[in-house]
Amino acid sequence: MTTEFDLTRLGHFIKRQLYMNLNSLWISIVAVTGFLLAASVLLPYFKGASSVPILVNLFGIVFFVCGFILSSKVYTEMQSPQKSYMFLTLPVSTVEKLIGAWLISSPIYVVAIGICFSILMAISALIIGEPVFSFFQSKYLFLNIRDISAYMVLQTIFLLGACTFKGNNFMKTLLAAFILFTVLGMYTGGVGYLLFGESRHFGPDNTSVEFRDSMRFLFKEVIPFLFWFVLPLYLLVVSYFKLKERQV
Repeated sequence: MTTEFDLTRLGHFIKRQLYMNLNSLWISIVAVTGFLLAASVLLPYFKGASSVPILVNLFGIVFFVCGFILSSKVYTEMQSPQKSYMFLTLPVSTVEKLIGAWLISSPIYVVAIGICFSILMAISALIIGEPVFSFFQSKYLFLNIRDISAYMVLQTIFLLGACTFKGNNFMKTLLAAFILFTVLGMYTGGVGYLLFGESRHFGPDNTSVEFRDSMRFLFKEVIPFLFWFVLPLYLLVVSYFKLKERQV
């Protein structure tokens, strides 16, 4: 295993991983594509233009769920004793393995599924009899910038799960995330109880102007910054060390 970063080697690794992942998930890909194609044809045929919001919501759910599953299975070779040795001894650095997996499960996935959704929406537009361009106006956008950004943040959780867990990575990551968010919710509730006591009153009469300004800054500036920038970078760094740990 090499420790130097090389773009050419990274490109070869991405091609290899795309082939390995698509080969192992082709049945799921065909099933999901067939389901979406049937929905894109039948819903517009029976419901007309009123089916567009249903399709948009359906595509959004498929976008997130399939992306999370792909992210959790991007290192599927490490789950097999027969294949893990070959994968871990590839002449590719840990950084290249991490960047390659992130590129496959994030930007490459977003572009690929965006093209797929565009074709399906175009088919729906032709069935309804409306101009295809109208389906790509703002009210019909099925992948907006905020959705894509949220996916690129949240998928790092499942990428970390792919590096950490052995077998059933998707379900184990979901369980770990549920427990984590439950603990955070309980901690937040406990802090709120300590701050406000049993009054349960969060109105202006119970807090000072300085406190309200601090809370407003916390929830409008600090927490969004932590979520959109610090969290994904932190999870990628942890994923790097987890992946490096598996290779020792």
